[in-house]
Amino acid sequence: MREKMNERTRRRAVLGLPLLFWGLWLALLILWMGRFVISFMSMYLVKDLHVDAGLAGTIVSMYGFGGIFGCLFGGSLSDRFGRPAMIISGELGSAAMLVLLSFIDDPTLMGAMLLVYGAISSIPTPAIAAYIADVVPMRDQKRAYTLQTWAVNFGFATGPIIANQLVKISYTLMFYAEAIILVVATGLLSFFFHEARVHTPKAPEAGVAGRHPTAADGKRGTNVSMLGNYRRALADWPFMSMVVLMFAYTIAYFQMTSGLPIAMTSLGMGTDQYSVLLTINGAMLCLLQIPAIAVFNRMSNTRVLVLGMLMTAVGYMFQIGATTWHAFAIATVLWTFGELGTFPIAATTVANLAPAEARGTYQGLYNLVWALSNGAAPLIGGWIISGFGSRALWICCTVMFLLVAAGLHATKGARERAITRNLRAADLEE
Repeated sequence: MREKMNERTRRRAVLGLPLLFWGLWLALLILWMGRFVISFMSMYLVKDLHVDAGLAGTIVSMYGFGGIFGCLFGGSLSDRFGRPAMIISGELGSAAMLVLLSFIDDPTLMGAMLLVYGAISSIPTPAIAAYIADVVPMRDQKRAYTLQTWAVNFGFATGPIIANQLVKISYTLMFYAEAIILVVATGLLSFFFHEARVHTPKAPEAGVAGRHPTAADGKRGTNVSMLGNYRRALADWPFMSMVVLMFAYTIAYFQMTSGLPIAMTSLGMGTDQYSVLLTINGAMLCLLQIPAIAVFNRMSNTRVLVLGMLMTAVGYMFQIGATTWHAFAIATVLWTFGELGTFPIAATTVANLAPAEARGTYQGLYNLVWALSNGAAPLIGGWIISGFGSRALWICCTVMFLLVAAGLHATKGARERAITRNLRAADLEE
């Protein structure tokens, strides 16, 4: 019976990964191509609503702070009520909020609604990451999370191009365009989740492909304790050490979108030069991320992460003495090489560490790092630059990356032992 189920599962694989993964991947690609409102929100507030630039930044930051709540609870809710329920409700809720935001012209109300929008729109993030871990075997998860990162990067790079054409007609139009894209992609997801439940081979008393039923199957975890999962995650030393180290990493890494434009402006460079750096970053990730999978598969997770941190440190160190655009361009190339493996392999490591019944909670706490960093990085970077100058910021970032690399190396034993145990358990279930 098990051999027949495995054979049917293999037939339903595409390019070595389950069809269950590819349906989600296609929807993610569409979703991220349509995520552009927040990128243009500051311009919308200043140009259409005539809000002061400083106040506009504060209003937009509410979106990031809202993401803290969505990441914190979205994952644990997906453990309790299922991944599909949280993904679909989060995306449809986001579409509704976008339509509502298009009618708001009061800055205070806009900030409050962006806080709510940030919370709703971030609910699917940990559920999506947990879903991938549910449906992709552990040995294939490096590839799956790398492909997910590529989809996000490709969509993030092309979305602003679409939005730029829309705002030439009307800033309000971009709200409706993103809402429509969210609804279309969610419709695709709903169809995919339904087909996955109907056509996935099942064994008696089991879920997808012989597994026990999981939240990815859309089944409510009636025996799942949300509080118990939080306690379990917070007491998991290999996981929590990873979370703390990645928080230190993201605080420094996100200076590329907060400290870097300020530093370039102080040197007489403008938005055109800065935007080209972001284009270089996005283009490199789209071109190299998939070919890099073969390299990552030959290395341990910790080795990829440590090398990524060291390469990122080299890039930021290069910025210490940078005074020309070409110097910043070289630095961008260097830290982009570091980014190639850091993001997907960190997500893979979290997935490998998480127990099946708490995957959403683990991913939620991990994604909380990114939400907190989005809010804290501009404050920290601005404070260092205003008090000590941009060179001091790049020195601090370089030191931080080196410390994180050392921390990852020092804690690799406990982390890799935990992953090995989970991998053996997964092999026994197949």
